Amino acid sequence: MTLLSSIALDLVAITLVYLALPQFLAALPPRPQFLCKSALMLFMVAVTSFLGCAVSIVYALLNRRSEINFVVSRLYTKLTARPCGVSFKVSGEHYLEDQRAVVVCNHQSTLDLMVIGKVFPKHCVVMAKKELLYVPLLGLYMKLSNAIFVDRKNHKKAIESSTHAVADMKKRNSGIWIFPEGTRSRLDTADLLPFKKGAFHLAIQSQYPIIPIVSEAYSHIYDSSRRLFPGGELEIRVLEPIPTTGMTTSDVNELMEKTREVMLKHLKEMDALRTSSSTLAKKELIQTAVSSAVALGDEGTEILKKRTAASQ
Repeated sequence: MTLLSSIALDLVAITLVYLALPQFLAALPPRPQFLCKSALMLFMVAVTSFLGCAVSIVYALLNRRSEINFVVSRLYTKLTARPCGVSFKVSGEHYLEDQRAVVVCNHQSTLDLMVIGKVFPKHCVVMAKKELLYVPLLGLYMKLSNAIFVDRKNHKKAIESSTHAVADMKKRNSGIWIFPEGTRSRLDTADLLPFKKGAFHLAIQSQYPIIPIVSEAYSHIYDSSRRLFPGGELEIRVLEPIPTTGMTTSDVNELMEKTREVMLKHLKEMDALRTSSSTLAKKELIQTAVSSAVALGDEGTEILKKRTAASQ
């Protein structure tokens, strides 16, 4: 067998395994399912970081470095979401087209990597904590893709990083993606942590608009505290840009609160819609069970009791 034939067979085998992953992972008990899907996400981070280094070199040679994050983040989500049973419902994505902005998004868990990959703008870089620079492969890829690293423990250096970020954004005509909460919230309810001011200082200094992105509270899809990862549909809303033209540093607090308020409003609205849909589905299930029980008599009554207990 030639080397080329061997490689072709290996690729076919890998493709078949990948295509079978969703069914295999969906059939696992909750705890092993969580561990396997979490391991898959970590593995895909390593894979896309490695590929991202290659993409970074190629795009740098083509003078298209501002598109590196767009390509690599989309690749990560395409490779990871399907096996993990995660799908998306996105609205307002047109707000991201051909517009340089400071993009802010709520931050819940490592699953946010899929959120980033689903809606990441084409000409945008990432602002991240300095510690990520030292993560093998990921740090190298982020460095090559022009990520802005912030030393959150050193206020002076953080300010210098922000000044550099504004200059770099203007020079490359790119936007920037920031999680304004500063860390993963890991909240059980639809809420936001207090925002940090950095993103809003950047928006005012650059005079770029703020584009808020809100992903719904997704503990029903992924919950690390309970070791559950059943998957499901995740709603993401890209909200209308908030202009900063003419604003000064004295407007930072007002801009920050306005942004947080509108994001929280949509976050709670999505949570209420999902809860009402879930309640309606349970009522329909019980109604179906009642109809079946009436048709089956006493035996059906016992079945109804079991189904009602299971749905609660």
